[in-house]
Amino acid sequence: MMNTSLTLNSEIKIHPPCMTKEIIEILEPYKRKVIVDATFGTGGHSLEIIKNTKGNLFAFEVDPFLYERAKKILKEFENTKIFNKSFTEIPNVLKEEKIEKIDGIIFDFGVSFYHISSSKRGFSFKKNEILDMRYNPLVDEPLYKKIKKLNISELEDILKNYGELKNYKKIAINIFKKLRAREIKYTEELNEAILDKIRGNKEKILQKVYQAFRIWINDEIKNIQTVFSFLPQIIEKGGRVIFLSYHSIEDRLVKNFLKNKEFKILTKKPLLPTEEEIKLKPNCRSCKLRAAEKL
Repeated sequence: MMNTSLTLNSEIKIHPPCMTKEIIEILEPYKRKVIVDATFGTGGHSLEIIKNTKGNLFAFEVDPFLYERAKKILKEFENTKIFNKSFTEIPNVLKEEKIEKIDGIIFDFGVSFYHISSSKRGFSFKKNEILDMRYNPLVDEPLYKKIKKLNISELEDILKNYGELKNYKKIAINIFKKLRAREIKYTEELNEAILDKIRGNKEKILQKVYQAFRIWINDEIKNIQTVFSFLPQIIEKGGRVIFLSYHSIEDRLVKNFLKNKEFKILTKKPLLPTEEEIKLKPNCRSCKLRAAEKL
């Protein structure tokens, strides 16, 4: 059963954030009055920003468990506030705080190491856990309940669009057949269904299927598109925005958004982690950083 006491699992594992050095160099926090960390996670980026600014930091974390932890981390810093909200709600929060514009913002679209390693919500195919996959387990339904309501066409669309799987039709049929026979409630049951008579690199196939379901159940693409609809309005001239993306769908969306004539692109090509950083932090290997300045 999901722990709903909002007490973090004592086994929580923290992983250093990606490309912190590059973020600080581009964001120049010491010049900023109001910076937003739209995806606080375990706080690595926020803590580096706080070290380098006298301005205010507003942080957003949709996971109520990470939010409780974030409050404890940030309570010693008077110039910070943390909100248990999705980054799609940034305009409403700024309005409530009577802030018209911000001059720095960072988005890290990657799934946090906490969710993979410690959340026990089925984010990893390598652990036998209940299939939940929600960043906020207190709203809506877990994946194992929602997946039962999908028809074959909807399954195909999720696997094709969010997993970019070539054999998405075969995998969708496998999952659908399994669901007709019985409930798929745990990751091992989903793995068994996915891989039935499927050829290819099994680990890569499982990675892509889990990515697809995670993106779908958390509305990740829709949320990014929502951000793009209001971002130009909340950043003042000279303000900087930084995106960290981890797969081609996210990076494509960011790249197209930054063609917006209201921004000057600061990274002609995406910046990538150094080989040294990848050795120290393998989870950063697929990270791409794009940044822009409001005109």
